[in-house]
This record gives sequence, structure tokens and C-alpha cells, in this order.
Amino acid sequence: MEIVFLCEQYPPIIWDGAGVYTHDIAHALVALGHRVHIVAAQGRRRTDEDHDGVLVHRRPLLRLPVSRYLGKVGRSMQGADHPRDSLALRFILAVSYAFWLRRLNLHPDVIETQDGETRGLRTALRRDVPLVIHLHTPTMMDVRLRQGKLHGRGALADRIDRFSAVRADVRTAPSELIVTTLRDFGWLKEKQDADVIPYPFDRTPYTGVVPPGQTDPVLFVVGRLEWRKGLDVLLSAAALLKERGVAATVVLAGQSSGVIDGVPTGEWLQRRATELGVACRFAGHLSRPELVKAYEEARVVVVPSRFESFSIAGLEGMASGRPVVATATTGVATWVAKWKGGTVVPPEDPRALADALEPFLRDPELAVTVGARGRAGTAELEPRRIAAVRLTAYQKAIDRHAARRRLRRPRPAQA
Repeated sequence: MEIVFLCEQYPPIIWDGAGVYTHDIAHALVALGHRVHIVAAQGRRRTDEDHDGVLVHRRPLLRLPVSRYLGKVGRSMQGADHPRDSLALRFILAVSYAFWLRRLNLHPDVIETQDGETRGLRTALRRDVPLVIHLHTPTMMDVRLRQGKLHGRGALADRIDRFSAVRADVRTAPSELIVTTLRDFGWLKEKQDADVIPYPFDRTPYTGVVPPGQTDPVLFVVGRLEWRKGLDVLLSAAALLKERGVAATVVLAGQSSGVIDGVPTGEWLQRRATELGVACRFAGHLSRPELVKAYEEARVVVVPSRFESFSIAGLEGMASGRPVVATATTGVATWVAKWKGGTVVPPEDPRALADALEPFLRDPELAVTVGARGRAGTAELEPRRIAAVRLTAYQKAIDRHAARRRLRRPRPAQA
């Protein structure tokens, strides 16, 4: 089978779980004997690379930076939710991927891309190739979770994003949580199915990380610094722990994204940590080797998100032998509970979060015991095993696409 992924991210350019997922599933599919292309329209590069059988085509986004030329006027037109609600960005993505797919002359059996924005819009419109949409986290979900309802440009942007998912031959999702949430938002039609397939996870880079018995009391979080990640709740929990005589250092790895109270999120979190007297270190974006070292220095990995469809960082933490404390509104909570690799707590509850973290900070050996259970459990998500499941979804898309074309084919005229 020949599969094309549309995704701006592929190492070394990677900034969130969608990029990690694309990398891991692509290599697993190649290992099973399939041909995989990744079209990455990002920046200005134009290269064709072979990464152990994964063919990566980096191409520039076809964009005209109008807002940059307009200066302050352009920035004033963007609004508080830019670039999430940017219609221009959606147009650029749709045109760029349509153009490069045509120029590369690829003829895949199936195309896969994530929800949010418009990478697969051409394919959804023309329905000339089977399309699989992976329901990762729609771009406007963060705004919807905060505001309750979308208005104006944000609502239009969300409808455009939803179009590809509605028209796709198959939808997949990493957790039942994201499917249920999207149904509640009206993002999926009532009768539309979505195959729940967990993320593939290659635990190999983390197997050499030593257990946390000799670590300092470090709480480690990986992911974009944004409101949805619940990092403000973690800082409040750390302040409660400090009141109890349990000193802990919070380490945040990731780039700032969005704003809180009109202030860039990273800056807001720095101010909040200072106000609470919490030791907090901002590590920025980390490469894979740097990330492995950071897990080795952590006592506990925390996923305090208000919502997260899965959480690759949670799996990385368990594979590193660290107990993981995650909120119930994260997809990874299912696996934390199943493998008994940590604790699941309610979202937006600093006291419950502090209560869950305290035993691991006071007792390193407990962290070692619980971390070992999570580490063993991650074998269940071995990439080739998950890739084999995804192949059934691809075949379903191919079969549905063929059936639709047969229905659309004009019947011969009666004699």
C-alpha cells in the first residue's frame, strides 16, 4: 500500500504530538513493507529525503506575508485568537498541499492528515483519493473550551476545518475522549463513525533511563505552554505542596503559545510562579536527546491538561519509568489507570493534583515501583502492532471510496 501523510512536522522540525505520531506511524508502516511519503509544507525548504525508507518531501508554504507588510494595521486585523482563526492560513495550507501533491505526481492508495486547518481540503472536495482524517485536536478547540462557543471568524474557521472530517472516508481518533467531546461540540455528525486507535509508541529511546530513586523532587511537563495544558493549575498545586513542607521544582518544556489575560502564556506563567514563590524553570523546546535527559532528571511527569486528546508526553514519562499524574480529561489517563503507572485526578483541581503528587515526592521508592509498572505497560503500544490496526482503517477507507465511486458512476442507457 502507498500512503501519503500531509503534515508540516517531521524531525528535526517538530513541535507537538501530531509530529511525533506522524514520525512513529510512518516508520512502523515502512517496517511492515508499505511505501510512505510525507509531504511537509513548512518554511522555505525544498528537499527530498529518505529517512530509513520514509520519503520526506519538504516544500515551502506558498504564502505572501501581507500582514507583515501592513505592519500595525495588519496586526490589528488579526484578532486575539490569531493564528488559530486565520482564514488566510487555511487558504495557504489548502493551496500549498494541493499544489505540491500535483507537482510531486504522487498516486497514493490513501491520504492521511490531521483535523484542523485545510491540508486535505482539495482531497475532501474532489474525493479522487481515499481520505483518512486523524482527529488529533481541532485547531479551534482551545478557544471553544475557554469561551464555550465560537463566534465570527472563529466559527467560520472551525466549519472549514470540520469540512474535511465530515467528507473523509474514515476518521480515526487516539481516544474515546476526543470522539465524545467532538460529538458534544457537533463536530461529528450523529451517525458518523470514528475508529479509536491509540497512538503508536516507540519506547526504545527511553529504555535506558534509570529509575527515579535518586532524583531531586522535579515535576516535569512537556508540551506547548498554553491555557489548555492547565499549567497554571500545576503551579497552584506546587504552591500548596510548598505550604505542606514539600519543596518541588516545576520544569516546563515547550514553546509559549497563545495568551492568558492578554499576556503571552510563557510570560504569564513566569509571573504567576514568582507570585506563588514556586521554583519554576522554562526549558524551551527540547530535542529528543535533550528530552530523554530531562526525563532522567524528573521524579514525576505531570499531564495537568484541561483537555488533551491523548498525550505522547505521558507515554514518554511512563516509558522512562516515571510515575505519571494526569487529569481525567486526557486520553492517556486510560492507560495510566490500566497499567497502574500513576494517578488520575480531576482537571482544574490544584488540591487533588497536590495530593496525587505528594506521595511520589516524599517517597522516591514509591516513584520507582509505580514507574516500573507504567514502563512495562508501554509495550502494549508497540508501533508495528498499532500500524497493523491502522492498515485496517486504510483498507476501510479504500473500500468506502470505491463503493462511493461505483454509486456515482452513470448507469448505461437502456436499449
